[in-house]
Amino acid sequence: MQQWYNKIDPVLKDIVQTVLILDRADPPEPDDLPIFTNGMPALLCTTQHKESRLSLFGKTVPSERWAEWGNATLIAFFFKPFAIGPVFKLSAQQLKNEAIGLNRWNPQKAMALTIQLAYAPSTAEKVEVLHQFILSQVTANQRECRIIRYATDKILENPEADVLAQMLQELSLTERTFQRIFKKYVGITASEYRRICQFQMAFYQLKSGQFHKLTDVAYANGYFDQSHYIRSFKEFTATTPNEYLQFGLKKK
Repeated sequence: MQQWYNKIDPVLKDIVQTVLILDRADPPEPDDLPIFTNGMPALLCTTQHKESRLSLFGKTVPSERWAEWGNATLIAFFFKPFAIGPVFKLSAQQLKNEAIGLNRWNPQKAMALTIQLAYAPSTAEKVEVLHQFILSQVTANQRECRIIRYATDKILENPEADVLAQMLQELSLTERTFQRIFKKYVGITASEYRRICQFQMAFYQLKSGQFHKLTDVAYANGYFDQSHYIRSFKEFTATTPNEYLQFGLKKK
């Protein structure tokens, strides 16, 4: 079995994380299965004897899907977090629990794509067919893709309270429209996502020890005061910052 990662086309670099290809003549041994980061959403194409099976995964591709067909070629387009939803117009809830076959997502598009893959003689040409298909989806749904990509990146970089108001102005959206789009594709509201990112940044600072007192961590990460930070820390971890520094996150 041969496996390699394909170079990402620059036009998809904001949407696609990587492309993994497995080309094999024999079923893989367990130790030969690919190693990749859990939780990455993906479009998986499995082709054998000109027959292709295409599925969308909102989370990790299960290990058994890599080994289900013996003499097959597998191509996986791994998407950046939250990208697969707006690209395929699927809500976070739809992608949450199980894979979605492309023929169930859109029978007409799935049939057209399957025919193109059947007539693509090489693995490289199959990758190009899938690339063009994803690009067409991004183009058709570019407004949602742009909003989610921009919003998640912006909040992650600057999770302070005023970031949402800034984004609404920059995107020329009402709060109701923005929150609806965000929750549909991310699964939580933008406010909830911002608070998670805010806590995560504060947690990294606390864990690194780069502070003199807790108020330094609170103010550096946009909390109103130390009490506000402690309440947030306890909400996310069921312990306080001081207890974490003494005992870690294990329940005492």
